Amino acid sequence: MSKKQEMYFNGEDCRFCNGMCCRYVTIDIEKEPRSEDRFDEIIWWLFNPNIKVLKNGHIWSILVMGKCENLNGSDKCAIYEARPDLCREYPPEEEGCHFDDIKRLEGTIFNTAEELLTYLAVDRRKEWAKKRLENMRKAKNLEV
Repeated sequence: MSKKQEMYFNGEDCRFCNGMCCRYVTIDIEKEPRSEDRFDEIIWWLFNPNIKVLKNGHIWSILVMGKCENLNGSDKCAIYEARPDLCREYPPEEEGCHFDDIKRLEGTIFNTAEELLTYLAVDRRKEWAKKRLENMRKAKNLEV
């Protein structure tokens, strides 16, 4: 755990929190994507502005962005005493709380299909990704 996380996470500090952990859900992708077909599905997800993809080493996850219906106007949990166990146990101690900074999640966050395709074309040298990226950019320029 980094010093910054240790400094920030303390159960007592929850009273200052703006509920960042209540503004997204992570869903692990079962197997590391490798094929063009598998990435095609992930690219499709990224066309939704409420979905991001997190890559941490070989582990890939979907980040679904959205505010929990139980956050009140003061960003406090309206059902705090009756909240599910998953909420009570979050965040895991080794992860620490990220308060208002989702960027503190470890790994790379892909916000758009274009970001993912750029990563695949440049870092992973996938020719099919390079072609898709070029085609997507051309298509976007035609619409303008």
